[in-house]
Amino acid sequence: MTHRSYPLLASIENPLQLQACEIAQLERLAEQARAFLIESISRTGGHLGAALGVVELTLALFHEFDFLQDRIAWDVGHQAHAYKLFTGRMADFGRYGEWNGLCKFLERRESPYDHMGAGHASTSVSAALGMAIARDVQGERHHVLAVIGDGALTGGLAYEALGMAGALDLNLLVVFNDNGMSIDPNVGAFARTVARIAASDSYNAFRDEVKKVTEHVPFGGGILRGLKHMERSVKDYASPNAAFFESLGFRYVGPVPGHRMAELVSMLRHVKTMRGPVLLHVKTVKGKGLGPEVENTFEAHAVSPRAPAAGAAPSASAPPVVSWTKVYTQGMQEIMARDPKVVALTAAMLSNTGLAPLKERYPDRVFDVGIAEANAYCSAAGMAVGGLKPFVTVYSTFSQRAFDQMVHDIALQKLPVRMMMDRGGFVGSDGPTHHGVFDFSYLRLIPNLVHMAPRDEREMRRMMLTALAYGEGPIALRYPRGDTAKMTWTGDLAPIPVGEGELLLDAPEPRLALVAIGSMVAPARRVAERLAAEGIPCTLIDARFVKPLDAALLCTQIARAKGVVTIEENVVAGGLGEAVLELMAREGLLRPTLVLGIPDRFISFGSQQEQFREAGLSEEQLLDRTREHARALAGKTSRRYRRTA
Repeated sequence: MTHRSYPLLASIENPLQLQACEIAQLERLAEQARAFLIESISRTGGHLGAALGVVELTLALFHEFDFLQDRIAWDVGHQAHAYKLFTGRMADFGRYGEWNGLCKFLERRESPYDHMGAGHASTSVSAALGMAIARDVQGERHHVLAVIGDGALTGGLAYEALGMAGALDLNLLVVFNDNGMSIDPNVGAFARTVARIAASDSYNAFRDEVKKVTEHVPFGGGILRGLKHMERSVKDYASPNAAFFESLGFRYVGPVPGHRMAELVSMLRHVKTMRGPVLLHVKTVKGKGLGPEVENTFEAHAVSPRAPAAGAAPSASAPPVVSWTKVYTQGMQEIMARDPKVVALTAAMLSNTGLAPLKERYPDRVFDVGIAEANAYCSAAGMAVGGLKPFVTVYSTFSQRAFDQMVHDIALQKLPVRMMMDRGGFVGSDGPTHHGVFDFSYLRLIPNLVHMAPRDEREMRRMMLTALAYGEGPIALRYPRGDTAKMTWTGDLAPIPVGEGELLLDAPEPRLALVAIGSMVAPARRVAERLAAEGIPCTLIDARFVKPLDAALLCTQIARAKGVVTIEENVVAGGLGEAVLELMAREGLLRPTLVLGIPDRFISFGSQQEQFREAGLSEEQLLDRTREHARALAGKTSRRYRRTA
């Protein structure tokens, strides 16, 4: 792919150039931008559908606004690929999502045009509201916009911000990108005519003049109310959305066809002169340009990287693997077939979490709450009160949004809600907004809560049975992104007793006790075996549970060793290592301890292997750091000190 294939697109070096473009030029730019994004993202893989739907809207925004002066918050950020394209980052798309490459979302450090970074949904209106308040407090005069999709409008934060913006009556433009996946359909030409009238300079000048006059004449309030009632009635007929948004204090304009450049430019030119909070409803097609069989479907959301050229065939001896998500799906199929009280919930992630086939089989027992994680957990609490057995399946990173529900609505009342933390650990190119590296820490601090992580397929299936059987309070299970070795077993699987760890490697006189959990057990085992071959005997314990710990097993093995190493794919602060240190302190076990985990900084986007290396958690780094710790202990008696990452 070369820029010569897209000459007009490559000629845009500064978005201010777009303000001088005629409509026909903007339309040609839209064609080239859409073709470029399809070709580029198809090579690298990544989010695509939402970005293709807002190409014309992005160009129209640049035609009417200067985003070095004006401010814009894009919801999530994967809508903003065209925005990146026209702000000097065309050459960077070849390294989309790679280490030190182009961020898949917006990133404030990447460009002065990226005013607000976001990888979680429903935040744009709130962020823009804050920018508008900052503008007004400081006496500035620039425009502030938010672009939010209909999917993100399933999140409660968006409505909290809309309500506050309407109450404050400040100047804020919210562009509602409705791609047809939800909300009502466009009702035709009459709706567009009403939109043009509502946004026109003459109508709004008349409206403002009437307002001024009625303030000084008898019965003026009634006249103004009549005008507003007439306007709202016409809008309600044109679009049922109008009444809802106007009840929040917004002037509603639309719907506007989002792929008609002339209408978009004209409407934006008008609405940017309107005072107070304004919502512009734009109808777009998600995945536009991918073909009718893909547009506005789940397949349009993201694409996998294009397959590389055929090379050597994979080794016949390569062990079979299965995705952790597939393991979860299989486990839930058996659990739901066995127990009719089991229900599953997720937050706009039916397919990605593996619940889509279960939704087809059990439509009345699988619930997608939309982008509303707090509602997922709180309603699961209600389901538990009602006697059901809810499994809430949400990415670890998105579960952070429901922390209060975990504390207040679930753990405080000891309700048996099963929290399935998908994508626990590093996630690769989606980067720090999506890494699930905090759940050991933020769940471990909550009373009445159990948290566990499996090392392999069999252990995960057993832990799912543990979650099913546990009825004394909330219980969480965290599992990573990617694949695990495919396993076979005979006989029925049994639940793992809550808090029971497992001694995987023993040594008669161990120099080190290695304590690992979840995804880090396998590399920890290889490290222990390599150290044993070097004459450094180690025991290895799979903690299984970060809370509660198997105190008896850990204390017995730690007491036999000269030092301790803990290994986890979680931030060091508050994780497994600190839990082990707390146990040792309580029991009076004084052993030099090396805590290996993710350091106190955000790890960038890239491959998972690069992220492990950056965190100091690659197998070779684990080996080197553990060996150094063991050698430092040679010939020393136990004393009171602690080493951390």
